[in-house]
Amino acid sequence: MLRGERKVKDDRMSSAYARMKKLLENSSDQEKANFLREAIPELIDGYEISGYSRAVRERSFLPRISGAIDIVGTGGDGRNTINVSTAASVVVSAMGHTVIKHGNFGSSNHKGSADFMKYLGYNFNFNEDGLRDRIRALNFAFLLAPLHNDSFAKFAAARKIVARKTVFNYLGPITNPAEPETVVLGAADTNIQKIYAEFMQAEGKTGYSLHADDGMDEVSPFSGTVLLHVHSGGIRKITIEPEKLLSTSPDERHIESPDPEKSFAMTVQGLSGQSRATAEFIALNAAPALAAARCEYNLVDAYSRALECILSGAAYAHLRRIVEFA
Repeated sequence: MLRGERKVKDDRMSSAYARMKKLLENSSDQEKANFLREAIPELIDGYEISGYSRAVRERSFLPRISGAIDIVGTGGDGRNTINVSTAASVVVSAMGHTVIKHGNFGSSNHKGSADFMKYLGYNFNFNEDGLRDRIRALNFAFLLAPLHNDSFAKFAAARKIVARKTVFNYLGPITNPAEPETVVLGAADTNIQKIYAEFMQAEGKTGYSLHADDGMDEVSPFSGTVLLHVHSGGIRKITIEPEKLLSTSPDERHIESPDPEKSFAMTVQGLSGQSRATAEFIALNAAPALAAARCEYNLVDAYSRALECILSGAAYAHLRRIVEFA
């Protein structure tokens, strides 16, 4: 990148940071609503959204956790898939990597990542010491967004005034206060996929931004999924072709349900290996995080190792430890 081009992007980042910081500290709901109308998601770039994200993240009291991983999607793809990013996070953690999952309750369908963790009986209430205890004991913690940051609450009234998708719909996945160094960001469209890849590059993170050809914001078992791999050398495009990996024929019945409790039960069945098809879907979505965390793994190797972790019972045993941790 040319020096002049980099300065322009840094200036955009700094300007976005300053604007969001001011809005969060001293502005009316109407001023926030005006900002949301102006910050059209289709017109922002990764450097601008990085500035907004930094201003949001710094309001949390939690510390940065070195070497952490997060797997998260935007949602909004119109599918009723299981909580696959959360399940994949459990698998990656069971394999020895530090995962700090950041999420919230679903706004309409009660199928958010936090809804799944609540269904399991997870204790969301812990402070900085509790976070470190969970990392030491489990390599895993789930951060319920509203408990660790008030930024989204401050914009709640303004978002109701605007009443449409705004930049805040895209900030959720990139405002993890633990500052994960490796991220897998699922995007519901190719525009936000590109923005997320630029965001990762601006923040010096590694990982993948992905979008499936069938519209999923996760690695799809039904179609090719395009991944933008962000690494020290830049960004490269990769495609996962599921038919070359899966041993079972993909069937929506194994990974989708509009009923939250049924969906949660299916997620557990996949993590425990009771449903091979569901387990393979979870392993598909664990593979990018494993490949990014362990550079010697390619995506095929990462998928095979993730599936082995599930079918051996290790992933389910780890899930039980996570839920039972006091």
